[in-house]
Amino acid sequence: MASTTSRPTRQSAAARTRKRAAAKPPVEDEEFELVELSSEVPDEERVPLFSIDGRVYTVPKFVPQGLSLEFVRLNRQYGENVAAVRLLERMLGPEAYEALEQCPTLDNEQMQKILDMSQKLAFGKAEVKEGKAP
Repeated sequence: MASTTSRPTRQSAAARTRKRAAAKPPVEDEEFELVELSSEVPDEERVPLFSIDGRVYTVPKFVPQGLSLEFVRLNRQYGENVAAVRLLERMLGPEAYEALEQCPTLDNEQMQKILDMSQKLAFGKAEVKEGKAP
């Protein structure tokens, strides 16, 4: 025998949604301000990060926060090493990254220093107050 229990219809679900929306107080416009962004990148100031055989390779002095956000996401998904290398790759660009990748004398200490400096540019120097985490 078929059940006689009635199920809510789409109309009644929509009506409930309208009632909930109407019950919420309106957001005051003064609390929010539109943040306008541009995809146009002005000429960026660059700083030297390393050199190979006298050729200097640079990174942006002011790192776009999108790169920092990508670092955080990749760090959460794959770990700090993957995130740090991707950040460096994005900051350097393909040519400079390949030069670093192909450098036969690059050692662990030098690589760590390059990664640390790129992260400091991306996130700034963390301030640690005594007894408190940053």
